[in-house]
Amino acid sequence: MLKGGVIMDVIDATQARIAEDAGAVAVMALERVPADIRKEGGVARMADPAVVAAIMDAVTIPVMAKCRIGHFAEARVLEALGVDFIDESEVLTPPTRSTTSTSRPSRALRLRLPRARRGPAADR
Repeated sequence: MLKGGVIMDVIDATQARIAEDAGAVAVMALERVPADIRKEGGVARMADPAVVAAIMDAVTIPVMAKCRIGHFAEARVLEALGVDFIDESEVLTPPTRSTTSTSRPSRALRLRLPRARRGPAADR
């Protein structure tokens, strides 16, 4: 499904539609793109759930989203939205004692494809 394709970073539904029209196989919903984060400094956060939902409504290709390491509540929000993949990412917040939860993580923290969209090759 994603093999050999391009996954585009997007920050809104308009960019997601452009990426899909250009042939992207999936989009990654972000608060800000990495180049802007580096330029402006600071750290990124999980994309606003309303923006993620708008992106999901705008495209037919899979939508991915990032949550901060150990922030299982963020992962559960993304899981409830129904995103296709959830990426627990140090890109958003480097893991430290002050930013990482010590609670048992949700099963949603694993990068995964929902059962409804799995094909025979995914079970190998």
